Amino acid sequence: MAKTEIKIGIKIISELKSFVSLIVHNEALLNNFRRSPEDFTRNRKLPFERLVLLIVKLCKKTLSIELEKFFEELGAPNTCSVSAFTQQRIKLKPSFFCLWNRVLCSSFYCYAGSDIRQWKALRVIAADGSNVSLINTPVLNGHFGGASNQNCNFVQAKHFTTTTCSISLFFILK
Repeated sequence: MAKTEIKIGIKIISELKSFVSLIVHNEALLNNFRRSPEDFTRNRKLPFERLVLLIVKLCKKTLSIELEKFFEELGAPNTCSVSAFTQQRIKLKPSFFCLWNRVLCSSFYCYAGSDIRQWKALRVIAADGSNVSLINTPVLNGHFGGASNQNCNFVQAKHFTTTTCSISLFFILK
C-alpha cells in the first residue's frame, strides 16, 4: 500500500469516526438510528460506538470468540455475552449503515480525487450475487420459484448487490 493510500485511508477513518461521534453526541441525530429513545442511553459494555465497530469488523469466527477478541483488543477487562450483543444490535436501525456507507464513499471520492484507479477511463463497480433460502410457502414459491431434491422442496431467491466504493480499512477505530 502506497503512502498516499495510507494517508487517504486515515482521513477516511477519521471522517467515519467523526460521523459516529457526531451521532452519539447529538440526541436528535441518534434518534434517527435507534429503535427507541431509551436505547443507547445507559452506560453499557456495548454502547453505540462499540456496537457499530464490532458489526463493521465482519466477524469470521463464532460470535462468542469474536466478542472475547474484540474486548481484549480494546483492553476492556470484561466481555459481553452473545445475548447482550444481540439485544444491543436489535436497537440499532439498519439505516445507520446506509448513511455511514454514504459518508465512506463521499470521503473516498473527496480524498482520493484524481488518484481513483480506473479501467479504460471507467469507474469499476463491484458486484456480488448469491442465493437466499426462503420459507417454503406456496406464495413465495409462486413468486420466486423453487427447487427440489430427493428429500424436500425449497424456495430460493437471487440476491444481487453492487457497490461503487470498496475500501479495505486495516485500522481499528479507537
